[in-house]
Amino acid sequence: MNVDESLFARLSTDAGVLALVGTRIYPVELPQTPTLPAITYMMTSEPTEHLMNETSSTIKRAMFRVMSWDTSWSSVITMAAAVSTSLDAFAGLLGGATGQRCWVTQVNQADLADDLTGWKRRILDFELWQA
Repeated sequence: MNVDESLFARLSTDAGVLALVGTRIYPVELPQTPTLPAITYMMTSEPTEHLMNETSSTIKRAMFRVMSWDTSWSSVITMAAAVSTSLDAFAGLLGGATGQRCWVTQVNQADLADDLTGWKRRILDFELWQA
């Protein structure tokens, strides 16, 4: 299971997240005509870590963005809190027994609104280290 699949597995089996969005958790972008509330996730960077002897490290780092979408701020904030509870300070097998051994830390949060659609979203950025 790769880290994207592990992240999806963690979010899609978390009781707090499931209670709010059900199966509406999507990679990268929402479907063309989405049912809200929903969550999207994506990797934003995966830099190569080098050691002093110019070899690559076996410990990998990736940045992920998880966005909570809905038409009300209270719903978006509640979803983001559930995501943060599920992921922030997580250490272990992300995604269960076949997942990636990871350490996850939330590093940023931002809010955006779209005047045209009326949709709100809270963006959470996470740093993920995997061994």
